Amino acid sequence: MPSETRPHLPREFLAKLIAEPCMKDKKSFIFTKEFHAIRLKLADHNQTETNAETNIAGFAGGFFKSTDEDRRASSASNQLASRRSVLAAESAEELYGEYSFLHMAVDDTDPPLACEMIRHGTLVEKANAKGQSPLLQALERIWDLHSVLRKATARGPVPESMLVYKKQIENAQSRIRYIAVVLIGQHANVNSTVNWQGKVVSSLHFACAIDDWDLVTLLLQHGAKPPISCVAMDIFLTSAAARRRFKALTAKFKGATRPLRICPCFSGKPMADCHSQTLPYPGDFTCPCGSAKTYGKCCKARKIILTEIWDEETKWIQPSRNVSIAQGPPAFASPEVRAIVEQVERNGDMEHVMNMLPEVMFNPEIRSVFDECLKLGCQENIADPAFTSAYFDTQFFPSPQGRTSSKLWCRQKQKEWNASVDEYISSGVDSRSRSEIEEAAKIGISLGAMYRACEADGCNKVEGRDIEKVSTCARCKMTFYCGPTCQKLHWSTHKQVCGTPQQTERPLPSQMALSDFVCKFSPAMMKYKMGDNAFDVFKFDKTKE
Repeated sequence: MPSETRPHLPREFLAKLIAEPCMKDKKSFIFTKEFHAIRLKLADHNQTETNAETNIAGFAGGFFKSTDEDRRASSASNQLASRRSVLAAESAEELYGEYSFLHMAVDDTDPPLACEMIRHGTLVEKANAKGQSPLLQALERIWDLHSVLRKATARGPVPESMLVYKKQIENAQSRIRYIAVVLIGQHANVNSTVNWQGKVVSSLHFACAIDDWDLVTLLLQHGAKPPISCVAMDIFLTSAAARRRFKALTAKFKGATRPLRICPCFSGKPMADCHSQTLPYPGDFTCPCGSAKTYGKCCKARKIILTEIWDEETKWIQPSRNVSIAQGPPAFASPEVRAIVEQVERNGDMEHVMNMLPEVMFNPEIRSVFDECLKLGCQENIADPAFTSAYFDTQFFPSPQGRTSSKLWCRQKQKEWNASVDEYISSGVDSRSRSEIEEAAKIGISLGAMYRACEADGCNKVEGRDIEKVSTCARCKMTFYCGPTCQKLHWSTHKQVCGTPQQTERPLPSQMALSDFVCKFSPAMMKYKMGDNAFDVFKFDKTKE
């Protein structure tokens, strides 16, 4: 499989699927550059508006497009010949409208595509414009191919020239059947119905019509039963023996518990034994930071730990980021984190608190308190005026990130912030030189100070102003010195954080001043806004473990 396309499926599972005999004459869409571009957007968690189904245009129909068009033309012709009211043939929108990538996978007879889109979170129940779920569409398409093969063989032996064509149809039928089995294992609704050839039918009707008793058995195991609204099953059971067999199978599985859902990660394990628990994000998958690299060669190398777990509400496996904080927060944590940690470190469990931080920080009421404190600090002229201007302009407070955030995100924030500082300089309201303002307010790639300075106590020589070039700590590559003397003098202090997850770049004086201000005033502000028990949310009762 081409490595540059990077499918989001287990390698062993995908290799086994591709080796299936029915896949010999099929190249999956997931191995194309077009789909890789879609995959990058789906994996990028910075693109909150990305919708997989918006990429369907032009792909629908697939293997069945020509037969759909022939059927549509024939239908329109018959309507004219019978002198009935002229009804326009189904448009492409009516045929393929509201397709999800699962519907497309069915029409293109593409099992790897169906599996990967399930992994990406495409809903197995999404109906198309005709009201078909992907499962019902798959079973109808199997019936279409079954009818073609049945008519061909009913006329006698298939001619030698048609054998290849017959094999292609059989392979296509097997590929769609594979998708149907996967959807059933993903707990697709086996009792949904659709209007088909003037009759209301369900999954069982199609399975019986194609005489696929293994599929009938699987559907019954998963709770299928002929809905009352459907046409009688006997119409699709063409013999007395078939009707007896169906009746016996129905009795056998009546009241049976549905098999456990197979995990959508395609590990082969039931959900209960797999992603119902937190698991590591695969290192060979595209990194969610938007860098287009694999996670193993991107954020993981920066000690950013990604995990994933099934989310029942959204119906997909969601990744989440956990920075290693076993030894406490970073040396320069954001003011919000500092304020919370300082409130609970004396009477709370630090690991418990840090695990709760993402949820708490997105609490609108708590978030508003910290935002108000930052604005108040800026209004009190605690920060440099250029820094204050950029803060109000971008509505963002930069904190040195160390290795805890993706370079792509940091670069975007750095660009926005420094552009705002440039606008401030261009406005002419500040009489200082450009270099003075930039040194006081501009941020670097990891959102600390852009201008590199010696970090030994009492030195602070700045690169480009006081010395030509600073030297870098060879171990962490995050701390700078004017020379070997300062580096040796600072080692006893620096070695405590050198290369640890808690290390960050040197912050700007304004970042330090505002952070201190927030830590000082936010507890009182939270109590004022939320009551005396505002910090109770962080308390940890070990007796409940």
